Amino acid sequence: MSDKKESNPFASKSSTQTRLQDLSDKGYVVVVTRAFGPGGEELIAKDGPEFSGEPGVKLVVKQGDLEGEVILSPYYGDPSKMTDTEFEAGKPCELFCPESGQELEKIPGMSTEDGGDFYAIYLSPQLANGEMVAVNNIWGNTKSRILSEDEVLLIFAEKEGKA
Repeated sequence: MSDKKESNPFASKSSTQTRLQDLSDKGYVVVVTRAFGPGGEELIAKDGPEFSGEPGVKLVVKQGDLEGEVILSPYYGDPSKMTDTEFEAGKPCELFCPESGQELEKIPGMSTEDGGDFYAIYLSPQLANGEMVAVNNIWGNTKSRILSEDEVLLIFAEKEGKA
């Protein structure tokens, strides 16, 4: 994956401001500036391509025989991503940390309407049961959620039948 600014369609502010307009219409924009895998591995691609001046979240994605690095936009709700691999839309993927190769943790009790699952990208190095971004593993499905510690605990409690 190239990290040259001139080949990055998200590097310039003018085109990105238009692209992010729907996000800022809410009155705020959430930018993920810290992201961690299940072993505490940092997932922010500090040396990679930028999205409106912000580094993205780097994962390794596997879909059947295909495997490639993917950089996700750090702007919550923005579906933009960069990869050199042509994954098939609508198909499930496996999501891994780029340095360790450790798989992201599946969030119990959360699934998508198209048969996918949600996986945790932690927002603090405290990891388990803390704040996280829940990303799904269906290529092309851009739905994700930011979960607070209370929401995470509620999901676990519902899964155990205690809520």
